[in-house]
Amino acid sequence: MATFYSRLAVLLDYIENHLDTKLNFDQLARLAGVNLSTLQRVFPLFAGITLGDYIRKRRLTLAGRDLIQTDYRIADLAAQYGYCSTESFSRAFRKFHGINPSQARLSPHILQCYPRLSLPEPISPCNHSYEIVELPDFELYGFGVETNFDHIKVDAPRTYLELERKYPTLGHPDYGMITYHHGRDSHERYEYCVLWTNPPQAPETRIYRVPNSRWIKFVIPSQEAIDIQRSSDQFYCEFLPTCPYRLKNQPELEHYHDAVTDFLIPII
Repeated sequence: MATFYSRLAVLLDYIENHLDTKLNFDQLARLAGVNLSTLQRVFPLFAGITLGDYIRKRRLTLAGRDLIQTDYRIADLAAQYGYCSTESFSRAFRKFHGINPSQARLSPHILQCYPRLSLPEPISPCNHSYEIVELPDFELYGFGVETNFDHIKVDAPRTYLELERKYPTLGHPDYGMITYHHGRDSHERYEYCVLWTNPPQAPETRIYRVPNSRWIKFVIPSQEAIDIQRSSDQFYCEFLPTCPYRLKNQPELEHYHDAVTDFLIPII
């Protein structure tokens, strides 16, 4: 794991030294020693935002600094920080800083600053005991709620509680699942699903089809949300960057049974 942290440090140095050039995301992934899909999935767990948003916020921070410390023209800064026009730069600048670029030199105290990412301490090592399993097509039944990367750790347990209050006879679900509206690398729109193997006697129930696949299966000795979330973060931060498998672009599953949770990640 130290190797991945050292590669991530190299990646952050590279980004910081090339914010005024066009960054190739495939090259960034190679610097981190992983494929792009893995980098885009892992980076927000360290930074709290996506890789693209981190780069954008750092560029706009430096653009604000340059505006108040130099006599560069706005058009020059727009081109320097990768914007195709002054108008698109001004829109992004206003959204981030709250004022137009033309006002920055008059009100420098208003400008926002998004600091360079400092790496946290590595997560304590855990025993990544796993197996590869193959499952055929199967169907699940239940409910989904719209969420995203910023809110899923709150929305998932809250959804359980709301369903428990609304339908007290349903019992504990058999599965949890995240479906990605724009692929698993996107962090903007998820649907978090609470599912049963048999159709619940409740309105609004939907059918979710899980295609046949090979899966990495980790057994988590708990069904508590905090323990599942911790194990999921450990998987993506520790195991995934160095594992020999490629993830499949379909949802991962949480299978609840016998007081444990099987964390199932689809692989190619």
